[in-house]
Amino acid sequence: MLFRVLGPVEIDGTDAVSYIRADKPRALLALLLVKANTWVAVGEIIDTVWAGKTPPVSAERNIGTYIWQLRRALPPLGADGQRIESRSKAYRIRVDAGELDSDRLQALLAAGDEALAARDAARALKHLESAQSLWRGAPYEGLVTDGHQPEVVRLAELHWSVRERLADALIGTSRFADAIALCKSLTAEDPLRETNWVRLLVAYRDAGRRADALATYQKARSALVDELGTEPGPELRALQQQLLADVPEEQPQAAKPEGPGPDAYVRTVLDAAAALNGQHAAAAHHWFTTRHVEFTTAISQLLAADEVSNAWLLTTALHQFIESGGDVPGWAPLVAEVAAATSAAKDWYGELITRNVLGIAHTRSGRVHDARGEFTAALAIASVHGDGDAEGTVLVNLALAEASAGARQQAAEYLRRALRLLPDSQTAGEARAALAELGEPENPARSPVAS
Repeated sequence: MLFRVLGPVEIDGTDAVSYIRADKPRALLALLLVKANTWVAVGEIIDTVWAGKTPPVSAERNIGTYIWQLRRALPPLGADGQRIESRSKAYRIRVDAGELDSDRLQALLAAGDEALAARDAARALKHLESAQSLWRGAPYEGLVTDGHQPEVVRLAELHWSVRERLADALIGTSRFADAIALCKSLTAEDPLRETNWVRLLVAYRDAGRRADALATYQKARSALVDELGTEPGPELRALQQQLLADVPEEQPQAAKPEGPGPDAYVRTVLDAAAALNGQHAAAAHHWFTTRHVEFTTAISQLLAADEVSNAWLLTTALHQFIESGGDVPGWAPLVAEVAAATSAAKDWYGELITRNVLGIAHTRSGRVHDARGEFTAALAIASVHGDGDAEGTVLVNLALAEASAGARQQAAEYLRRALRLLPDSQTAGEARAALAELGEPENPARSPVAS
């Protein structure tokens, strides 16, 4: 390998890596490498080297000087030794196979893919870790113009593929902590790449962290619904159903109910809850109204059977029904039971969700003191687990509880905290609307310092 372009443009050697420090020769070399083995017109070179600026009258002569400097820095190639060739008003750089680190990245990715296909995760890991080590930042260091961005985008996409396959190899070699860290980074960078949510769920599942996997599914669903208006795809949904259907090892398999079972039932109710905000909202609302006693009984039965995850998922569906104007008798005590069960099961995400729901129920009934306690508990859970999205949502609900009790200033402060956590989310829109209703500014002016 001779040329490094996956970051600052460098010339590799046997003893050291040479970094071309002058901006214009470096931009010239970057352009020639983007179009390796292809003739590049002097006019295009001038546009790139003096990007956004008016080139001097001596620009073409200066290009000749930069070419001379590069020829001195580069090792010879072939029988004639000419690494950079010239003809009338054009130059090209000669690059052999494997001399670009970008070519090496692509070869290692292909080898990693082949090893994964052969179910040899250990061999794949070696190739993919080597590929990942080549990446040093933005390809070509931002030296090429917009006209050459397709190559930069192509390399960035290759890097995504390297990290995704690396996550697969880490999972395949049971390095779950590393896989989880990598997948969390991938989903944070692009929450709409559903395949990486799948990888994260698999890593949590195989690491025995079922509650974290279920919590991650909910985060993935929120991202997809909020940004695209679509439910998770079949692979992600199938993983969730598998996680919900898992039986703890100490329970005999015969204990699982026959027929469609609680998972399918809960999925049906969740789908009906999703319809409460769509074109079939009236029909969905009527469906819930005529069956809510059945649902509350189902929650109690799920708790009795230790189906805690299904119990809190069903609770969230009924909460959406209540938010749409429905009513469920004995609601707050029932949610309190579910919250207690999630706490006992150490299902932190389920407890966070149900304590938030319980806080809303107490707010509706005017029990603001009790609501504060539930919201505070939910905030503590969200903070411990680094779930900023949930923390922002709970802060908005806590603010609404304070506002209902007349504590306008305290409510405004909670809303501002939510905005600092989630400045560009749907929750942020709700927080801004609530601040406007309170007549409070988003960024209050600081008090002047006395002189």
